[in-house]
Amino acid sequence: MRFVRMVAAVLFVAAGLAFPAAAAAQTPSIKGGGTTDEMSQFALAISAGRGHFECLMPALMNVQATVTGAEMTGGSSVSFEGTAYVTLPAGNPLGLPPGRTGPAPFTATVASGGPGVGQIDLKIMGMDFPGTVEHGQIRIGT
Repeated sequence: MRFVRMVAAVLFVAAGLAFPAAAAAQTPSIKGGGTTDEMSQFALAISAGRGHFECLMPALMNVQATVTGAEMTGGSSVSFEGTAYVTLPAGNPLGLPPGRTGPAPFTATVASGGPGVGQIDLKIMGMDFPGTVEHGQIRIGT
């Protein structure tokens, strides 16, 4: 009986140690960069659901974001969120004052792939900026 309890205790501890490892393995990582038809340049460096995202849209805005969470939304897509600093140039077509603002909350969704396949959709400051990769690559892993 004592042996059975010891085996049960060992299995219980092993299961407890295995669960966080399995949960962490499901947290997405996103790497990539390039250009889209909407964003002149973008860069993604997200590991275990945390990291950075940047995009430059000339004459419109520059976004420098800190990613605080990410989750798989499909087989080849991930949604992530966080806060960003947005720099707007003078005379921007949004009619907003120039300069740096933030931190502003944002959400984004990406789909893995290269030119014509990869997708990115940034939502920030009440605006939506979807785009398809023209040059570069978005890679999603766990």
